[in-house]
Amino acid sequence: MSLTRQNDFVMSEEVRVEAATWIARLRDEQRGSDVEADLRKWLGESDEHRRAFKRMTQVWEQAGKIRMRARADVSATRRRRPRFPPWAATVAATFVLVVITAIYYWRDNAFTTAVGQQQVRVLRDGTRVVLNTDTRIEVNYDEHIRRVRLVRGEAWFNVSKHPTWPFLVSVGDQEIRALGTSFIVRHDSDQELSVTLVDGRISVAPVDGTGEVPPQAPQFLEPGQRLVVSRHHAPSVDRPELSRVTAWKSGRVEFDKTPLKDATTEMNRYTTTHLTVPNAEVAQLRIGGVFRAGDSDEFVKIVTAALGLRADRNGGDIVLSRSATQPPSASVR
Repeated sequence: MSLTRQNDFVMSEEVRVEAATWIARLRDEQRGSDVEADLRKWLGESDEHRRAFKRMTQVWEQAGKIRMRARADVSATRRRRPRFPPWAATVAATFVLVVITAIYYWRDNAFTTAVGQQQVRVLRDGTRVVLNTDTRIEVNYDEHIRRVRLVRGEAWFNVSKHPTWPFLVSVGDQEIRALGTSFIVRHDSDQELSVTLVDGRISVAPVDGTGEVPPQAPQFLEPGQRLVVSRHHAPSVDRPELSRVTAWKSGRVEFDKTPLKDATTEMNRYTTTHLTVPNAEVAQLRIGGVFRAGDSDEFVKIVTAALGLRADRNGGDIVLSRSATQPPSASVR
């Protein structure tokens, strides 16, 4: 698994184009009375709609000088093509401007890694972000706040100190607030989030659908603490071995008396060759050791030898099951 600093260019997605369309319709002097009502309905459909519209509005405000040049082009268009209604050219030019600006604005603010890939990104404020396997972040800075959204995966943030410029990371319905801090955020699915503080101080608090923090005391972490938030149990704080939590940065995966089911799930994050353990008893066998991230073959070789298991290929998967021999040990070292 290698580190890369290549750019990951992302074009506008469908919802962003929809948000751009709403911006254009709102700026149309000939708009109907139902436009604002329809917009409120669209915004109420999802958090994604509200976020896209907010960010699209920021793009529009930042494009003031470009809009002034566009108006001159619109006037010329009207003179050359009088067969169109006067407002049509305005709406068309406005829409194209917004979409083009959106593509440019978001071009550098979304970064992703493929399965087994890592990236190191340095944001424009000096914040350094290391993205682990299969990770996506979206960056949105303005003059008031630095905001990053972790869509999926895992990222290590080394936040540049700007006391008057807060740094926020949003993950699902949780928001992490920091200034000059080093912390790791992992979001495996909609089910679980973990935040590990390496250095500094951060707070984690739930947010409602509008992005506002409800009147609830935030959870503050001290260096070395990890907060785990899950839909299946109450939030908990522990102190994991930091060397294991951060091992992925060096291309390693570390286990210590870890159930085989959990170990294979972790190994599967780094490769498209998936390991499966269908037998419940075998899945609870515990292993320990240090493995290369993405090297499923070596992992299988060591585990089958140490635990007396067999490995069978089933398409793109490797199935681990009990062999006729008794496992010599319940741990790999």
